[in-house]
Amino acid sequence: MSEENLIKTGYPHIDRPWMKWYDKERLQRMPPKMNIQQYIRNENVGREQLTARTYYGKKTTYGEMFQKQDEASRVFSELGVKKQDRIMYLVPNIPESGDLWLGAAQIGAISDFVDPRPDSMDLKANSKKVLELIKGEKAKYLVAIDQAYLGILKPIENEIKDLGIEKIITLSANDSMDLSGKINYLLDVINYNAIRNEKLKGTTVKKLKWYQALKTKIQSLKKMDELYKKAVKTSPLEILSYSELVKECKSSFRSVYEENLVQYIGHTSGTSGSKPKPIPVTNEEAISAVEQIRSGELSLPPRTKVLHVLPFFAPFGAYNNFLSDCSTGCNHIEVPEFEISEFAYLIKKYRPNAILGTPAWLSKLPDCKYLKGIDLSCVEKIGYGGDSMDPEDEERLNTWLRVRGSKAVIEKGHGMSEYCGVGAYAQKDYNKLGSIGIPMPDTIYTIVDPENEDDLVPLKFKDDEERLKGELVVSSDAVTSGKLDGKIIVPHYTMDNLDCIRTRDLVEMDRDGIFYHVDRKDRAFTRFDGYKVIPAKVEDAIVKNEKVKYAKVVPYFSEGHNGNMPICHLVLHENITSKDDKKKIVQEIVNKQIIGNPEMSSRQIPTKFKFREELPLSKNSKVDFVELTNEALTGEEINVDIHETNLAVEGITVY
Repeated sequence: MSEENLIKTGYPHIDRPWMKWYDKERLQRMPPKMNIQQYIRNENVGREQLTARTYYGKKTTYGEMFQKQDEASRVFSELGVKKQDRIMYLVPNIPESGDLWLGAAQIGAISDFVDPRPDSMDLKANSKKVLELIKGEKAKYLVAIDQAYLGILKPIENEIKDLGIEKIITLSANDSMDLSGKINYLLDVINYNAIRNEKLKGTTVKKLKWYQALKTKIQSLKKMDELYKKAVKTSPLEILSYSELVKECKSSFRSVYEENLVQYIGHTSGTSGSKPKPIPVTNEEAISAVEQIRSGELSLPPRTKVLHVLPFFAPFGAYNNFLSDCSTGCNHIEVPEFEISEFAYLIKKYRPNAILGTPAWLSKLPDCKYLKGIDLSCVEKIGYGGDSMDPEDEERLNTWLRVRGSKAVIEKGHGMSEYCGVGAYAQKDYNKLGSIGIPMPDTIYTIVDPENEDDLVPLKFKDDEERLKGELVVSSDAVTSGKLDGKIIVPHYTMDNLDCIRTRDLVEMDRDGIFYHVDRKDRAFTRFDGYKVIPAKVEDAIVKNEKVKYAKVVPYFSEGHNGNMPICHLVLHENITSKDDKKKIVQEIVNKQIIGNPEMSSRQIPTKFKFREELPLSKNSKVDFVELTNEALTGEEINVDIHETNLAVEGITVY
């Protein structure tokens, strides 16, 4: 490790002391100029026989995967998709998701991934949200998994037709399953039922009336198939099965590359509002993100089995948990649906070599019965993003991994959708407890005055200062241009000839160039599952209830989720003491102000409501959020139980 890049001027963006951690020879490669499909194909020359993915036991080689991406290019071409046409997807992590994306990119089209999960119990609200996305992002074609078509698109078909969209392409999660895969899927249903059944927790699958779970699932699949066939017959649109389109397609296609063509639109998890904002990404930005992962020695070697659970609509899932691994010949284990409680089951079943998740998923693993006594020497890399983990939990996990035979240590990073996910990463000697690591090789992190909203005023180390603290700004070739249809979605700033974006994150940097996350300027925090909660947006919605005077939302640690969830501190216009009356008010807030509000997500619902006569104030007479956050639970709170998987909110109970 060279010592030449130490603090000189005191300004991080000039000194870049973190570069001493990198091998300069590995940084010489220039990112190639091509579309991302061609990039992945070129990087895997000679690996065509390696397994690219595993889906319920069925394996697909890289050669076969490239053929399927070519099929997607042909299908889209035959449907009339042209360069820069937008295809909006409502799909989970099934094999077709990646194939359609890269197939569309190959012909210069844009894949616009939106969250396929109905996040509200109000079905009309779900459909309205998606309709607004279709309008706002000017989609010309729609691709949806059959459940999303029936539950979200079917109710708005007439409105979709009025927008000039005549066709919807549908997929089924079992399109890529062979017979053994379907049996494998049904076995998962049995095991998932065992995990979910809290009353029978600790018993064996044999005692769980597994046949009832299997019978129920088969009946629901048959019912959905019947509903789908009926919906297709009565639809004012042309509903096309993708698997049938592949069989019938006879078109050819031409691979397209032009500089600065957008090929992907992902979405934030609500970091600046409850409504996710679109993040357009060009081929160059995508390849820069992947190349930095590789030159920074984060990439995985060929044949690595990677658990792929992070979604395509989040750039972190698309690029850090899919595209970068595809570029080095990894084997993705595709998982379309699971609950957090089933994460350990997936590890036991698939024995992956690499695992990416959230702190809440990982910190639960040592206590999970499914991994009790299991040898985990297969796990070679394990990391998290989206939130922070206590250093104590990190050490506990590292100890547990060693006891289970794994040589891996917990790695972590920091990033934003605005630059394709990861921007800083902690591994090797710069994997300090509590840190977020160092910036990627071609990414510059610097610290500015958080109080100056108009300009970027860089801060510098004082002579006796060990850590520099302020707001983080980022510059990188992977940063989105932030413009879509002439609108500025992500504002850019210029500082010392660097093109930068503000993150709203408060951070510290030590003299070795290692960064530590401190807080968010907008009080935003991350739920246990990586979903961002925006307190101000939730508060604005709740105070629209005529009974509410003040509403303040802060995080609390949920034992059940093993991570943060939102709690709302309520002050009413009139004092209410009856618990039943309080429950009625909470039920009303949940149903009217959040579930019935198309601008809100049900994942923003506070899971505890605390009624109080007044809010605590700080010395300067402002609401004391530190006191609210640190305040202990009393058991008198009104609870909201949200039953959800990674695909849907399935039920809400107030008690």
